[in-house]
Amino acid sequence: MSEYVVLSGVGPDKLGIARSISQAAYEAGCSIEDSRMAVLGGEFAILVLVQGEKKRIREFTGKLPALEKETGLAISARSTSHTAEYRVEKGVPFHLQVVGLDRTGIVFRVTELLARHGINIESLETDAYNAPVTGTPMFRLSLDVEIPGQVQVRGIRSELAALCDELNMDFGMEAKG
Repeated sequence: MSEYVVLSGVGPDKLGIARSISQAAYEAGCSIEDSRMAVLGGEFAILVLVQGEKKRIREFTGKLPALEKETGLAISARSTSHTAEYRVEKGVPFHLQVVGLDRTGIVFRVTELLARHGINIESLETDAYNAPVTGTPMFRLSLDVEIPGQVQVRGIRSELAALCDELNMDFGMEAKG
């Protein structure tokens, strides 16, 4: 029977980190089911879902101290269930993007609105950048969410439109799939 472990790590960005972690999983007889990796500032952050038989997972997690030394990451691992076994609530998947002038509180205001309606955030990415030509500080929030069946999508769109008007931002929301 398969087991799952979520590996997270943060440390100085350097060449070969993803290779080292994927090699350790491969050599232990495990597979990488899902992952997210990003460079934030000068730090590398990784989040990986690893799958394998119980014995293989133990072998993989036993390699973590050596991986910390090799990669320079502070690594932790946590057992979890398969993604299909755990869901906040079944719903309809949507992609949501909010873009506008950079200001404090955008992520909080949008995620607070979603949480009030029981909308599960499956992934969230942000990006601060300067607009072409003018150099104006801009901000983009991109989310994949699952809207419960009993929540009116029209109402969510309306509330997001009002919030984005207040924040002087644009948003897009489309069903995935």
